[in-house]
Amino acid sequence: MKKTLSLFLAALMLLSSLAACSNNAQNAGGDDPSSQAGPSNATQAETPEPAETEEEKITAESTLTIEDFGGRDYRMISTNQDNRHVDIIAEELTGSTLNDLVFNRNTKVASLYNVTMSAEQADYGSINNMVQKDATSGDQSCDLYLTNYTAHPLGTKGFLYDFYQLPSVKLDMGWWDQNEKADMTVAGKLFLAIGDISPTELLTSECMLFNKRLFDDSSITYPYSDALEGTWTLDKCFSIADGLTTDLNGDGEIKVNDDLFSLTCWSDYPAALLYGAGGDFSHVNGEGFVELDIDLEKAVNIYDKIYALLIDTQANYEVGEHERSFRVFNEGRAYFCGITFQKIELFLRDMEDDYGVLPNPKFDEGQDRYSTCVSGAGSMVVVPVSCNDPAFVGAMMEAMAAVSYDMITPDLINVLASTRNVRDEESSQIVQIIIRSRNFDTARMHDVSIDGYVENQLRAKSKDVASYFAKNEKMWGKLIDKVNDSYAKLAEGS
Repeated sequence: MKKTLSLFLAALMLLSSLAACSNNAQNAGGDDPSSQAGPSNATQAETPEPAETEEEKITAESTLTIEDFGGRDYRMISTNQDNRHVDIIAEELTGSTLNDLVFNRNTKVASLYNVTMSAEQADYGSINNMVQKDATSGDQSCDLYLTNYTAHPLGTKGFLYDFYQLPSVKLDMGWWDQNEKADMTVAGKLFLAIGDISPTELLTSECMLFNKRLFDDSSITYPYSDALEGTWTLDKCFSIADGLTTDLNGDGEIKVNDDLFSLTCWSDYPAALLYGAGGDFSHVNGEGFVELDIDLEKAVNIYDKIYALLIDTQANYEVGEHERSFRVFNEGRAYFCGITFQKIELFLRDMEDDYGVLPNPKFDEGQDRYSTCVSGAGSMVVVPVSCNDPAFVGAMMEAMAAVSYDMITPDLINVLASTRNVRDEESSQIVQIIIRSRNFDTARMHDVSIDGYVENQLRAKSKDVASYFAKNEKMWGKLIDKVNDSYAKLAEGS
């Protein structure tokens, strides 16, 4: 299983590299390893562009200022949630693709900077507590902390170091996620960062799968042309899914363990459909603070389409057993499946039917780009405000990210053809689109969960979205005001 996960991760990292390279070529004349994507609200091409040639490529390592740290210990800790500690922990070469790539990266960085690396893992709650304790006491337990979005309150409470103030970290370069940087910079401050330093973070991207055998049996055309042309919408998905749920055993009831479904998904997937349809509820305004974008008519219109896709088609919208929602697809009993890349490996590794990959649908063809919902559980880098050697921490963090960009990403080209999960060229292209369209709604990432209305109302099979917003909008506004006030105070003290 670990080796299969490694192969899948490898393929995803390759696709991330191709997307980064094509954006670099577009934004910087094709020879500067700079930002891999613009702000999340920028218009981007839907079809992948060719990667740079070897002659054009400038290595990320060449942008580093190499220092000799005299054998100093570089201490790392990563969340172990969903096996994410493999981002940093590789004790020896094992033949497992990701492990060996991480081992070689660590060895390279250790050699370049003359450091000795040590790495450990813990749950994200323990890491957050460690960071807060370090910030309060003035200690520095580690030099690299990988946690997740739950660390955001540590930032607004003044426990985290601003990445814009961290020496040597070049946030505009392609090994740092430019969408996350744009969406999460508030009052000119960024307290959590994402990039190539954490290959598993890509696994938190949401997508849609379709079962090729079922499509063939029903003479349904694969939706690849729509997906690649940027015209894959909720209406087109519904037009395929409507009428597909079938009572296989003829008992007069649709049962999750017996029958065939239009679509299957876990209860949090509707949020992915919401953001896929452009349902963001906030942005960082011209003054640098979070501003709500609550458009009730838009929220209702998106919800109605999601309701039709999940409720009207009698999809298996699973709120009881998490694994069962994916087992239905694994067993060949659903035409579509809403899922993350990570869950593909966890739940579909032994699936017999071939399947294809699709982005989550747009609201309509007028939407300028696909939008990939990203789970906040992905690995994010933080630095406690008590950091006593910012020059060392910054230099090593930039080196880990940049060398990952050079050594982990491009060397995976031979893996793409052999991974079981990306089973055709069209899916490979679409994965590129999904990864480079990642979305970080600012309010959501600060735990202002406006998107919760979709799951809440679907569970009740209710269409009364207006009442839900009327009940909660004032509360959401107060929470955003609190977030902005915290950032404003931090900005005044900087």
